[in-house]
Amino acid sequence: MLCIFLSLTLIYLIIVYSIRWFEFSNSNEYKEKNKDKTIFSDFQKEGYKAIVGFILEYVYVIAHLNLLVADYIISLFQSLIPKSSSPQDTQNPIILIHGYMMRGLVMYPIKQRLNKDGYKNVYLFTYSSPWLNIDDFSLQLKDKVESVKKDTGAEKVDLICHSMGGLVAINYINNLDGTKNINRLITLGTPFGGSKLWSFSVGKCGKEMKPESAFLKKLSMPPAGIRATAIYTTFDEMVIPYEYSKLEGADNIEMNYIGHVGLLFSRSVYKIIREALKTSQSSQNSLLQK
Repeated sequence: MLCIFLSLTLIYLIIVYSIRWFEFSNSNEYKEKNKDKTIFSDFQKEGYKAIVGFILEYVYVIAHLNLLVADYIISLFQSLIPKSSSPQDTQNPIILIHGYMMRGLVMYPIKQRLNKDGYKNVYLFTYSSPWLNIDDFSLQLKDKVESVKKDTGAEKVDLICHSMGGLVAINYINNLDGTKNINRLITLGTPFGGSKLWSFSVGKCGKEMKPESAFLKKLSMPPAGIRATAIYTTFDEMVIPYEYSKLEGADNIEMNYIGHVGLLFSRSVYKIIREALKTSQSSQNSLLQK
C-alpha cells in the first residue's frame, strides 16, 4: 500500500511538472528571452537545481498529504477536547487559510514556526465541503474572523493564505465587507489569474480557478485598503503560468526552485512572512500612537 501511495504521488508530480514545463517552454516570454534555446539547453549548468527542487517537492507533497490525513483523524476527536481561552498577545491574531481540497492542518509548518517566534494566537482554519464554491468558503471565513475577534478581543486579524485560500480571503475582503477586519494579507502561490491546470477540473471551485472564469472576472483585485504581500515561485507546478500568482498592488516576491507545496515548508519563504508581519505590526503601532 505504501509503495502504491509513493508511486502515485510520483506519477502525479511528473504529470503536473510536464504540463508546467511544456507551457513554460512554449510561452512568448520564454521565446523572447531565450530565442532558440529550450528548457534543456542549460541543463548541465542549472539542471541540478530543478532536480533538487523536484525531489524536495515530492517529499513536501507526501508530508502535506500525511497532514491532511492527520487532520481528518484529529477532527474526529476534536469535539471531546475542551476549548481553552486564547492567551494574551500584543500582536494581531493570525488565521492560516489552506488551499484547494486540503484542510487546516496542512498549514501547521507555518503555525509551528510562528508559535516558536512568539505569535500566540495563530489559528488553523478549515473550510468545507470541497465541492462548494469560493463564495461559500468566503462566508465561512467571515464567521471564523468574527469568532477569532470575539475570542481574542482584537480589532483586526492577519491572514496567511496558501493557493486558493488567497482567493477565499480576497473575496471575503472585497465582497463581504472584510476590509474593516483585516490588517495584513500574505499569500503563497495563489492563482489570482487562475491556472491552466484547472482547465481539467470538474469541481465548482476548481472551475472558478480557470483563467478568465466568471468568478475571477468579478473578483476585484487588489484587496481594497489592505497591505498585501504575494509570494510566488517560478517552479510552481500548480499555478500555470506562474505569473498568475502575482497580485496587482501587492509586494510581489519571487522565489525559485521551490514547488507549490514547498512554499509551506521553506525557511526562506517563512522569513519573508515574518518580515511582512513585522512591517505590518510596526505600521499599525505607528498609527495607534498618532
